Parts: sequence; C-alpha cells; structure tokens
Amino acid sequence: MTPPSAPDPANATPDEGTPVTGLTAEQAHELVAAGRAVLVDTRDGRLFDNAHAAGARSLPLAAIEAAQGHVPVGSLPPDRMLILYCA
Repeated sequence: MTPPSAPDPANATPDEGTPVTGLTAEQAHELVAAGRAVLVDTRDGRLFDNAHAAGARSLPLAAIEAAQGHVPVGSLPPDRMLILYCA
C-alpha cells in the first residue's frame, strides 16, 4: 500500500521535504504495521499519559512550534514517515 503522494502545493515549501498529505485510518495502520511509519501524538503530555494509540510516541505540538516546525533531533526515527494525530 502506498500513501497518497501527489504534492499539495498549499502545504509544501521547498526546504521542508515531503509535503503534508492526508491518510485514512486504514492506510495509517498498514504503514505502522509494515514498519514504514510511526504514530506521533501531538497532544499535551498529560493527555498522552492518560490515553494514546498503541505504539504512539509523544511529541506535543508546543514542542514542534518551539522548534519552529522541526522535529527535535533524536526524538523520532529519521527513516520513517511521521503520522501526526491529536484526537
């Protein structure tokens, strides 16, 4: 299964790499199960501690914003697609 790959110019800038795309829950599950992606919970840490998707990693949106939209080095695997969620 290949995730949508059509570039979305509204979400991409030349220096940011792969553009943001949408995935269905089924596509996300398949990518994670195949080891090609990791789930990233962007909610506040205490909400993550209360409940989160199995196998998800915590990276609060506030931390991403503080790093000016970049993922802090070493916090997530560099060789996998990141699937961010906040539900």
